[in-house]
Amino acid sequence: MKEKNVFGLLEKELRRVVGSRFKSPTPIQKGVIPAILDGKDVLTISETGSGKTEAVMLPIFDLWLRDKPAPISILYITPLRSLNRDLFKRILWWSKKLEFDVSVRHGDTTQYERKMQAENPPDMMIVTPETLQAATTGKIMKEHFRNVRYIIIDEVHELVSNKRGIQLSLGLERLKELIKSGGNEEPRIMGISATVGSPNEVVNFLTSKKRQRKIEIIDTSKSVKRDVNVESPTVISGDPALAKRLFIGPETAARVRRIIDLIREKKSILTFTNTREFAEILSSRIRTVDSKLPIETHHSSLSKDVRIGAEKDFKDGKTKSLICTSSLELGIDIGLIDFMIQYQSPRQVAKFLQRLGRAGHSLEKISSGVIISSDPDDCFESTIIAKHSIDGRIEETHIYKKSLDVLAHQIIGLTIDEYGISLDRAYEIVTRAYPYETLTKEEFFDVCRVLQRLRMIWMEGEGEIVLKRKRAAIPYYYTNLSTIPNIKNYQIFDVISNRPVGSLDAEFITLNGTPGTSFIVKGQGWRILEIREHKNRVYVEPIRGLQAAIPAWEGELIPVPWDIAQDVSKLRKDIADAISAGKKKSEVLRKITRNYPVNRDVANKMYIIIKKQTEWGFVPDNESMLIEHHTAEGETWVIFHTPFGSLVNETLGRVLSTLLITKYSAVGLKTDPYRIIIRLPSGLVPMWKEIIDAFKQLKPDEIPTILSLTLPNTELFRWRFLHIAKRFGIIRPDADYGKGYLKKIVESYQGTAPYREAMNEIEQEKLNIPKAVEVMKMIREKKIRIKVQNGLSPLGEGGIGYNYEVVATGKPETEIFDVFKERLLETRIGLVCTQCGKWAIIHQISDLPKDFMCPICGAKAIGVVPERRILEGQTIIKKQREGKELTRLEKERFERLNDSASLVMGSGKNAVIVLAGRGVGTKTAGRILARFPYEDEVLHEILKEERKYARNRRFWKV
Repeated sequence: MKEKNVFGLLEKELRRVVGSRFKSPTPIQKGVIPAILDGKDVLTISETGSGKTEAVMLPIFDLWLRDKPAPISILYITPLRSLNRDLFKRILWWSKKLEFDVSVRHGDTTQYERKMQAENPPDMMIVTPETLQAATTGKIMKEHFRNVRYIIIDEVHELVSNKRGIQLSLGLERLKELIKSGGNEEPRIMGISATVGSPNEVVNFLTSKKRQRKIEIIDTSKSVKRDVNVESPTVISGDPALAKRLFIGPETAARVRRIIDLIREKKSILTFTNTREFAEILSSRIRTVDSKLPIETHHSSLSKDVRIGAEKDFKDGKTKSLICTSSLELGIDIGLIDFMIQYQSPRQVAKFLQRLGRAGHSLEKISSGVIISSDPDDCFESTIIAKHSIDGRIEETHIYKKSLDVLAHQIIGLTIDEYGISLDRAYEIVTRAYPYETLTKEEFFDVCRVLQRLRMIWMEGEGEIVLKRKRAAIPYYYTNLSTIPNIKNYQIFDVISNRPVGSLDAEFITLNGTPGTSFIVKGQGWRILEIREHKNRVYVEPIRGLQAAIPAWEGELIPVPWDIAQDVSKLRKDIADAISAGKKKSEVLRKITRNYPVNRDVANKMYIIIKKQTEWGFVPDNESMLIEHHTAEGETWVIFHTPFGSLVNETLGRVLSTLLITKYSAVGLKTDPYRIIIRLPSGLVPMWKEIIDAFKQLKPDEIPTILSLTLPNTELFRWRFLHIAKRFGIIRPDADYGKGYLKKIVESYQGTAPYREAMNEIEQEKLNIPKAVEVMKMIREKKIRIKVQNGLSPLGEGGIGYNYEVVATGKPETEIFDVFKERLLETRIGLVCTQCGKWAIIHQISDLPKDFMCPICGAKAIGVVPERRILEGQTIIKKQREGKELTRLEKERFERLNDSASLVMGSGKNAVIVLAGRGVGTKTAGRILARFPYEDEVLHEILKEERKYARNRRFWKV
């Protein structure tokens, strides 16, 4: 078909408007426009900037102009509010030209706007999955939604693999029932995406089981031109000095320097990081180097106004780069983008292609980008992902199946749609949705039983059971529209500076929050001293060594798939084989740079690590597994080199640690996409053989059983159960809870639908049990061979330490001391004359003279009290002098005042400094002052005492 004929198929009025907007149709428009006009539903897959939105919308506008159906006839669903706003501006242009009404609805839509939408419904409405759930139940709005003829789901890949997608799939089935009840035909459905790994699975998601009309896949994504390169900058002169300035290593400084150079070179750049934390850290490091470089940070934790401001400044050219996360992956219009930087491996091809597609953003331009990789693992992973991206090899799409908490919410929705709906009819509607095709009647009935137990529905009848909602159902439904957990945060307080330094979410605290645990946040290592649940605060001290620290962003990282990890292993093997065959280094590097989109620095880094590993003795690959054991400083590390990806390794690691914990009280477990690492504390050094034997003897069929028995006893299970309980309505969304309370609820619902859904959620999101079983079968069948070797190999060493990248190596003790000293000397303290009681003053310690006395009576017996208790102290002194009886508490405080006054008489200002320390009483102060006469010595001792107090305070009765 010639280009002119595609637009020529459109109505004359629409052709005229299209001609003012487009010169000629794009490849995706050539395929999609005639298909929709021919009555087909389509899944449109094409790169960002290809005109795929108009490819779908133009023929729908055409059909609307021909029929002028009653509103609301067009429903456009996007996964983000920001996309709603962006799309609304875009569609508004067409609506003015074609004279149809368009409106947007989301959580921020005012009551007035909602009223206007009900009274004057638009022809087209733009919604999120959540607002669709609310809007279709309104008494007036549901009448308008009966008229929907066309449903467009944008960025469909973003929804299909999570609970928001499941909720949408059921919501669409309910909407279809509403439309059919109005005497209208089933609506046509269109999906839009830039990257889909399994198009047929997405088609299944969009299509009901009993739907007659099939969806045609039209995919032009593989025709896009991409310029991708992987870099890992080497250290040059100036980088060591920069490293000292930023408290990072020279190699990391080289990478930060390269990013700054690229931002300066290009006109507009999106710089992607994998987590919000890294976005903040990288932004702060760049600003430290060049405070005038116009950059902004953009991620989901920032307020809406901040994000919109950053987007506007970037579009207007005021900002050269946005340091961002997945918040800018999707097609929000922020203007033309020259280039894309991905800082460290993007971990999945689909993620990378979404991000890369933002650069260029038009068919005339090539999507250009670079991955700045770090350590050898990161270099290998980035190389494989870049190669897969160029070849168009995207991970398979995983569709979340049979979510029982979402089902509970939708059953209530069905009872709102139709009061007194039969159980059989509700079950039939639910199982039409692809994620629930295999849901059994008994599983459905179990969820109904839980809802009846919670007094949200009752089941009436014996033969044909009817579901009827109760009063509690309505508020439950509307307060649980979102499937995204509402997670509270804990504020982190540094005991040295007494200032907040960041926050941790409750999941991190639940899984890792015990005193003594080290973690990383805001680019610095910290050790937990105390957690105060009632204040939602975590008290910490800074640390130097980061080896045992847990990155606070770890939970945000998306898993590395099986295929990527396997191909990393194959590339390692190729390099190892070339080295073993005696190939020259230059020849090996030339082959790598010829076959993969990497520069010589990356190739060299990969070559060096494999050369070292070869010299060490053995290079593991996808067919030969290495297990190494290493003992140092009383600890034994057993490292399994398992290139099976994040989820398989997490599954096998949990099973192995479970088997070991029955013998040893303390077993450390760490997994990454390429390793399972077991750590034994001192005293268990000879036991590494038993660990290896336990792994070898693990029967594949035992894996599901072991996990089903042990996972419910983990903090991870209880954490997941908490959110599922909230979505079921067992716990209020805003309820506070303790671990003991939560444990009792878990026990009371054991074996029920919420309990099973907690297991289901962990198994689908955190584990890959079927693949783990397959791997163990391959090991038992000798398809994967095992080599055991003593010592710590170069690849093993890389696994023991986390990859901290732009994280500070740790504050020097001198810097910690300076911060503490500044805080203490700036403390305001109360001084009261214990002799006359007439004089009292609040003083900043730094302004105190070395010696001082009461200006009224001349006494040096000056008592020290906290600033807030100065009037109380003065009252107690006067009361004592007047011979009035003191209460027990007043007597205690009088004695402390007298004791502190004795110390001030002997040591002057130094006594005040010591007594200002948190948790430092008069006895401890006396001991310090007796041993250390000089101010700095005194300050060092106070710092020690404060740390001790922070560590032990939780054991005190307060």
